[in-house]
Amino acid sequence: MQGRYFFPLSARFVDAVATVNDDHMDIATRDGTALASIAMKSVRISSRLGAIRRRLDFPDGSSFDTDDNDAVDMLLRRSGLLHRLEQSWRLVLVALVCVGVASGAFVLYGVPAVAGWLARHTPPSMTDYTGRQTLQAMDKIALKPSKLSADVQKHYRILFAAAAAAAPRGASGYRLLFRNAPLIGPNAFALPDGSVILTDQMIPLIKKDEEIEGVFAHEMSHVDRAHSLQRIYQASLVPAAIAFVTGDASQIGQLAAVLPGILLQSAYSREFEQQADDDAARQLRHMGKSPAPLADLLERLEKKLCGRKDGCGPNWLGSHPATADRAAWLRAH
Repeated sequence: MQGRYFFPLSARFVDAVATVNDDHMDIATRDGTALASIAMKSVRISSRLGAIRRRLDFPDGSSFDTDDNDAVDMLLRRSGLLHRLEQSWRLVLVALVCVGVASGAFVLYGVPAVAGWLARHTPPSMTDYTGRQTLQAMDKIALKPSKLSADVQKHYRILFAAAAAAAPRGASGYRLLFRNAPLIGPNAFALPDGSVILTDQMIPLIKKDEEIEGVFAHEMSHVDRAHSLQRIYQASLVPAAIAFVTGDASQIGQLAAVLPGILLQSAYSREFEQQADDDAARQLRHMGKSPAPLADLLERLEKKLCGRKDGCGPNWLGSHPATADRAAWLRAH
């Protein structure tokens, strides 16, 4: 490195060249006259700050400064622990395994835990805002005003109010909204603010009031457990973590960041659906009703959506557990 050598405890300097040989730094004038030889472990190097000259301080009070910041950074790399570790392929392999295990643990356990904590601590104002924005977006894209008659809507609002009264938030903690959804089909889903959307296409599939009461209890559980918010946080945390580790989430990195979030989203939501089924069964029993009619509706819904008598069958990427398993569990309770 080209720079200036300052004599011990003096402002006097000469132009010099610093050369690193294994564990020592040798300082010499440009014509080759030796000035100093210092053990690298005793050299103190200043931090990099823009284009400011770097200073290397030696034990005897002398120093060397240079504007070759890149060379100093390389020197730090070569003389540090990282450089020594990189020379051992065994340690590199162990490090890669540790990173893989840690990454897997973060995705499988860390992301759900952090997302759950964030969902539980999200301010109500943010929850309400998220629900409103989500509904507005869906109304523009996939949902249309309901075509159900006022009498039909009134009937289901009465059932909804009865289910809400037995739910943790009480009758005022949820609201039922009707929408025509030709693109979505028969469905019911909950928003973070406590809104439950029931599509017109769901009504013809309902044979008993107890069936839709089970659906309402199920969706209220999603609201109570903040599942919608957890899904949002989960889908966001995985790409954010990948970007943080790799330092680049652009182009190919963007694809790598998005796909894990999509895949993991489905795996996580299976757990959410099972929780909602558990809560719905408890709530229905508390209301003095059986969870079995909900199982009947689930099977009927699957046959309708899949277009064949044996239903869709299990799907690893599906957001719900296998319908047959859910129905059997509900009937058992």
